[in-house]
Amino acid sequence: MTERQILYKAVSNAAWGYFFLSLDIYFGSISILPSFVGYLLLLSAIQQLSKERRDLALLRPLAIFLAVWSILAWALSWAGLSLDGKFLFLDLLVIAANLYFNFQFLTDMAALAAAHQPEWDTLDQRILKLRAVYTIIGTFCIIYSELFSTNALNLDGIGGITAFLPFVALAVAVFLVMFSLFRLRRLFAEKATA
Repeated sequence: MTERQILYKAVSNAAWGYFFLSLDIYFGSISILPSFVGYLLLLSAIQQLSKERRDLALLRPLAIFLAVWSILAWALSWAGLSLDGKFLFLDLLVIAANLYFNFQFLTDMAALAAAHQPEWDTLDQRILKLRAVYTIIGTFCIIYSELFSTNALNLDGIGGITAFLPFVALAVAVFLVMFSLFRLRRLFAEKATA
């Protein structure tokens, strides 16, 4: 496999990893698109990209921690149990690890784009802007969710709609991150055939 093919596969894993982290469909209390699949795909991307971006190797322990946590939460959901709210320290640790992981991972994806994009392209800047938006809105949504129970999200009237808007904005930001990663993947596909 050529270097371009390895980069193409790694960025594909990263983009699909964000898909699994972002889209959650439940069948009862069981997620049929579990987030641990996303972390395993991101872990694979880190492994494949660590020669190109050495900083990514530093994210490996966080990816393993988040994957193990997600596997444990998913396995417990089969028994109708949840880890949410049981251990405040672990909840805060997972939130902080997740925020830092995504911030640094997208920083490295922007650096990868800067190294391989044509001179006229601004994909790296787009990824950096999306990283900032994703982090800010994601942090707000986490704080909001922790401060107010999901029962407090009453979608009746203007107040309910405005409370729901940050979550919609987060979904849009995640979609744009995935779109940018697929666009980065396309750079390697074009270069591999050129």
